[in-house]
Amino acid sequence: MTTTDQRPAHTSAPHLDAEDPHSVEQLVAPVARRAVEIIRDMRPENSLSRLVTPEVSHALARRAALTRRLRASTGYAPPRQLVVSGVRICVVNEHTVEASCVLREPDRARFLAMRWELRHTGWRVTVLEVG
Repeated sequence: MTTTDQRPAHTSAPHLDAEDPHSVEQLVAPVARRAVEIIRDMRPENSLSRLVTPEVSHALARRAALTRRLRASTGYAPPRQLVVSGVRICVVNEHTVEASCVLREPDRARFLAMRWELRHTGWRVTVLEVG
């Protein structure tokens, strides 16, 4: 393999174009999956820290703590199988995008909505609601 055959390490993550609000669409499903995995206490609480605001990160951490308490008192373990489908985005303006998706588990389906805003450091989730 020559050097021209190798990909730079950063190409594994999708490229977000700060000029194009539609570029957020490719991150909706991975962020939704990771957010639910944080809530289920299956992923570290800081795993989305580069893509969400501190307020959203704090809310996810609170819900993960509730999951830990529930697991400790009842032994409940949520199913690991999770499928993200039905991703939709709505461009509010050139600095704001609202997105939604459906998260399907073996015994239930959830709806997730998020608001992305263009900040000086790039696109960030400023509101995240899991129903």
